[in-house]
Amino acid sequence: MEKSVRQAVEAIRSRYYEPITLNEIAAEVFVSPYHFSRIFSRATGLTPGRYLTAVRLFAAKRMLLTTDLTVSDIVCSVGYNSVGTFTSRFTRAVGMSPTQYRDPAVSRLLVAASHDFARLPKLGEMVEACRNRPRPGQWTTSVRGTLDIPEAVGRADVMVGVFSEATPQGAPVAFEALSARGRTEFEVSGVPCGAHHLIAVAMPHGARSADAPVLTAVTRRPAKVVSGLNTYVCLPLEPAAETDPPVAVTLADTTAAMEARNLRVHRLRQTVA
Repeated sequence: MEKSVRQAVEAIRSRYYEPITLNEIAAEVFVSPYHFSRIFSRATGLTPGRYLTAVRLFAAKRMLLTTDLTVSDIVCSVGYNSVGTFTSRFTRAVGMSPTQYRDPAVSRLLVAASHDFARLPKLGEMVEACRNRPRPGQWTTSVRGTLDIPEAVGRADVMVGVFSEATPQGAPVAFEALSARGRTEFEVSGVPCGAHHLIAVAMPHGARSADAPVLTAVTRRPAKVVSGLNTYVCLPLEPAAETDPPVAVTLADTTAAMEARNLRVHRLRQTVA
């Protein structure tokens, strides 16, 4: 990875709470904004703007789940100056409001992967969540593939998720949890037809601390999933790098949370009317 990209990532991670712009970052690494955006996207898979958003939302999620700070305080701490704007963007991206994100079920089923913070639910909890997740109707199929886990890691607990984006914020459209060692086959069922990204997150079996080693793998290009055709993906897991976009998603059923919120809003409107 080019030195300028590493410097830019370091600047974003250390100053994400400031109102920084693409032009400012490009100037700091001594390249033109156009050239900087091109090499940054090629190296990280995201534009600088989307990378900054991923870092900010990751920080917000971490604060929501690990601190008692108010939403207003968190908004100021992650570079936003409007609670309304932040809440709208967070809800649209994540599938629930910042307040709903503090539900204990969200924290218990959080999958987080970054070079300095990681979480993975217990394998049994992930298997149970997979078993109980809402199943889409027709036009679904399975995605199969291979996990490659470094031998030095030994046995690992793994979550393989199917997402609509390479750096997702909301729950996966389908996922599978398994115990794996070395090269292991996997299958994710109930995948809607369409173009999806697969992300695997793994930790050594039984490791639960936030500073435990975490391994990740992601398909940079979307996998086309078509009913009746086999989709096979290879996911070589490697330690999360400092330049990798941070990922934090919950395996909890966010659909139920949003339906409950919409019902409360509907009842409130009826009462006001």
